[in-house]
Amino acid sequence: MKNKPYIALLGIVLIFSACDKENVPYTSIKDVENLIYLEIKDFRINEGLNGPFVHQVLMIQEAQKYSYKMANGMIEMGPQGIDEHWETLSEYWTFYNRNVLVLKTMENSEELILDELLATEGIESALLGDYSQCGVGVEQDQEGFNYVTILLAKAD
Repeated sequence: MKNKPYIALLGIVLIFSACDKENVPYTSIKDVENLIYLEIKDFRINEGLNGPFVHQVLMIQEAQKYSYKMANGMIEMGPQGIDEHWETLSEYWTFYNRNVLVLKTMENSEELILDELLATEGIESALLGDYSQCGVGVEQDQEGFNYVTILLAKAD
């Protein structure tokens, strides 16, 4: 009976040492990213779309990377360089109906960002497409502009 605390401690040590921290991706989701996703989800629901629509972690990671590249001048503003990110995602999942929306804005509010998106021709129909997955990434440049990337897709 005297060994029970030591056995429990040994078990805890073994559990934590068995975790492979190098292969576990960690994604920090910014509040604004989640709030933009919720605004899009609410917009879709208000337009009559009630199917599954989740904020998918792998898509968030790739959207964040793409926004980072735009905010730091590594790529031009626009969707032209997104293919490598879709390729990365396809290593994990099969995506259909893929779409990407990008926006450069001074707005910080999720409502105003969605309003600015919706003011662009064709965006409303793009947001109402046949999707089940979403990933939002936001990165700010040194001048205070927010670069927003929204990945939309349907997955198996």
